[in-house]
Amino acid sequence: MIPTNQAPAAAASAAAAGEDGRLVYRIGMVGPSRVGKTSLITALLHDGQRLLEGTPISMKAVGTATQKRLSQHRRELDGSLLAGEFDAGALGGSQDQFTFHLLLDTGIPGTGIELQLLDYPGGWLDPHTRPAGVDAQWEECERFLEQCSVLVVPVDAAVLMEATTASHLRAVPTVLGTPQVTDVVRSWLKRRNERPDEPALLLLCPVKCESYFDDNGGRRDQSATLLQWVRKVYRQVIELVPNEAPDVRSMRVVYAPVDTIGCVEILRADWLPEPDEPGALTFVAHYGVRPPGERSVKGTEDIMIALCRQLVSGRQKVEEREAGLRREQADTAQTFAERDEGFFRNIWYLVSGERRLRADAARSSREEAIQAAERARALTGIVESLARRAHSDRVHQW
Repeated sequence: MIPTNQAPAAAASAAAAGEDGRLVYRIGMVGPSRVGKTSLITALLHDGQRLLEGTPISMKAVGTATQKRLSQHRRELDGSLLAGEFDAGALGGSQDQFTFHLLLDTGIPGTGIELQLLDYPGGWLDPHTRPAGVDAQWEECERFLEQCSVLVVPVDAAVLMEATTASHLRAVPTVLGTPQVTDVVRSWLKRRNERPDEPALLLLCPVKCESYFDDNGGRRDQSATLLQWVRKVYRQVIELVPNEAPDVRSMRVVYAPVDTIGCVEILRADWLPEPDEPGALTFVAHYGVRPPGERSVKGTEDIMIALCRQLVSGRQKVEEREAGLRREQADTAQTFAERDEGFFRNIWYLVSGERRLRADAARSSREEAIQAAERARALTGIVESLARRAHSDRVHQW
């Protein structure tokens, strides 16, 4: 298994086997600094258990490193809410590459699906802002992203919605890093096209959407406007899918906006000059906290539905192939155990215990085949259960 505090090196597939036999799925995230990658992961993890109530699946963090990182981020967020004024810039951004490890646990031994989500400093995405000496680390991140079966593109909703002048709009591609995001998505799609039978999911996730929806405490509904802006600004990303991955049969593109915190409202947006780049602007949003200041994440359920359908479906296919392989191995072992070796050799095998060892191996292989088949049937039931859960009205699929 990949260490909990490192991004993995290249691997043969978007899915791999963990040490205890559970499947590992890699989920990539691509976005610039301060776009909200870590906040989105935190929302998924902390809200995942509640969102999965009523299903056989539970979610938990795996490893001390992941637990510590999530705890630190939660403390920073809680402190901002207690202060009554939320500043996204006050939350500690990623300073290094880090792989979050989550476990989707069905309650059946050996059937867990481990989700690995890579976070990294957003400044690495743009060669212009990438620090010297991190080329090797960024190459590891690129390999991870290309190998993922799921790619998440977080979008700072406030950047799109608060761009009110021509100078603001000119700054949007730089602030959101859309040219670099497009390049990463293109590379990812090319790799997906090499595995046309493998499920693939591209998630466009506007974050910090609390101020633009009225279904979670907000005062205005600008959801249609947000969707239009995402379509316009990320048009090249959306159009890449049929052009770069025409052979991927199960490719899905899902738009799923998220209220990352839920109890905040944008008060003011500032577009400030970059001191080191004449003519460039940086974006800073200031939020107030709605009483009583309790988190009310919304939209995470849509992401979880999309992820679970994709990931559990992929696990089901792998389990079915594994079950077939185990049955073949069991049949081979049984034939070997019962093979006639001749009178004297048969007597020797009986006396020495070799015959018993062969029979035990055959029984063990048969039991593994039965267990693999049971896991496949259990996962089929999970897929059917998740498929009955409908997306909210916020979701749009291309």
